[in-house]
Order: sequence, then structure tokens, then C-alpha cells
Amino acid sequence: MRNLRGLIMAILSSATFGLIPLFSIPLMVNQDKSLELDLDSVCFYRFLFSALLMGVIVLISSARRHAGAKSAGVILSDAFGISAKQFLLLLLISVFYASTSIFLTASYTIGEIPSGIATTMHFLYPVFVTAVMVLFFGEKFTLLKAFSVILAFAGVFFLSGASLGSGMVMNPLGLLFVLVTIFTYGSYIIGVNNIKAIAGMNGMKLTFYVLAFSCMLFMLNILVKGGTFAPLVTFHQWWNILALAFIPTLISDLTLVYAIQIIGSTITAILGCMEPLTAVLVGIAIFGERLNLSQGIGMALVFVAVYLVIMSQKGKK
Repeated sequence: MRNLRGLIMAILSSATFGLIPLFSIPLMVNQDKSLELDLDSVCFYRFLFSALLMGVIVLISSARRHAGAKSAGVILSDAFGISAKQFLLLLLISVFYASTSIFLTASYTIGEIPSGIATTMHFLYPVFVTAVMVLFFGEKFTLLKAFSVILAFAGVFFLSGASLGSGMVMNPLGLLFVLVTIFTYGSYIIGVNNIKAIAGMNGMKLTFYVLAFSCMLFMLNILVKGGTFAPLVTFHQWWNILALAFIPTLISDLTLVYAIQIIGSTITAILGCMEPLTAVLVGIAIFGERLNLSQGIGMALVFVAVYLVIMSQKGKK
């Protein structure tokens, strides 16, 4: 039962991550150009409000656990109290998490790599996670896991519409940026469940600190670039930014942490293939995009990969 809950959490996490375009595109594309937000501002607001929302949830949860406490300090200590070692480690994994978004974006803006190819290459992170878990953490290697990783990667390739033509020349800088994301996101997924000081940490508290630190890092990113924080002035902007902060950020990150803690880093990483699938379905249903043969093949491969992962966990408690 616990294992099934972990699988559901992992699928929910990756599926909701795929909803990012649903709320971010309306913020960055508007008929009134003066109301468009730049990507850096969107990322900052996304993590600012998700961290605030998560903080409130953590505080309420702590207050319920200590309903009879006479001192607010007891509740606050339980809700947000961490050691200096945990602080540094949480900051470290947050750097890995936040920098993934920065480097992936940079790969097709500065590095000029098509987003489909960048997304496909980024999805090599389950291979990285599997290799590290087998080589350094003693996880058992199985052919079913390896086959699931291959199917998931192939599914993402077709879903993303990537095309590696023989005449294509890859920008070395863009390639480097994408390779960095494989390491950073894979390291985050591994670190959540394998760094002893934070592995047994309450999932909600851990998620709050990752979101809060990520917000700080995106704020620094804007300040270092000499940019400005675009104002939120319309109901349309507030609605989309709050939905972005809650659904594909707070819910996605919280369920990701729980999934990693329950079923481990490798299985959670493989099930990340639901993210591009959801993004494609949103594009078809909301933005009027057409489903092509390549995406149809990708969907089928992703579903088979997810099915194999679920079957591999069948019978485990």
C-alpha cells in the first residue's frame, strides 16, 4: 500500500510539473506587450508564492500537532527548526534544483539548442540517477529498470519533436548547459533521499526550504543580471502566478519529495516522463496544437514505460 502511494505521488508530481506551460505562457505572452512578464520574474514569483503557501501549510500542520502548546516558540521550532548542517545541505540541494531551470532555459536561449532537443537530452537524468544509485548506493540493477529508462527516454524524444539530423551542428555552450542540468536535477533527486542529515526530514518542511532557497536564488539571478522585478498589476497575472505557484510548483515539489522518500530516487526519476506527456496534452487541449505521429508514438512509449515501472513494484509494500 505504501509503495502504491509512492507511485501515485511520483506520477502526480511529474504530471503536475507538465502543467507549467498552462500558467506560464499566458504570463509571458500577451497582446498588450506592457503586461508581459520576463522568464526571470516568472520564476521568482513562482517560488516566492509557493514558498509562502508552503510555509503557511507547515505552520498549520505544526500547530495541529502541538494544539496544547502554551508557547508559540514550540510550534515555530517544530515547523521551521533545522540544524546548521541541515541548513547548508538544504541550501546545496536547492542550488541544484533551481540551477536546473536556469541552465535548461539558457541552453536554448544563450546556447541556441532547440527546446525539443534540450528537453530530450535533459531527460538523460534518469540514466544518471540509475547509474549513481547502482554504483555508489548499492541499488540492485535489473533489466526491467534499464528497459523502462530506455522506453521513457525514447518516449520523451518523440514527444519533444526532437530531430537529430546528420547536418546539425550543436552549439558547445548549449550542449554544456544541458549536460549540467542532467547532473543538477539528478543530484537533487538523489540527495533528497540519500543525504543522511535530511533523508528522514519531514517532507513538508524539506519542501518549504527548497522552495524558499530557490526563491532566493532566482532573486539573486535577477539582481546579478541587473534586471528588474516585473510588477503584477492585473487579476489575470495574479491568477496565473498563484496557480503556477500552487499546482506545478508546491504540489509537484511536495509530491516529488514524498515519492523519493517512499519508492526511491530511481523509480521516481523514471516516472518523470509523465511531465512532457502532460505538457503535450495541455498544448493540444488548451493551446490548439495538433497531435502528430511522433507525439503519438511518444505517448505510447511513455505509457509502456510507466506500466513497466508499476509492474516492477507490484507486490512490494
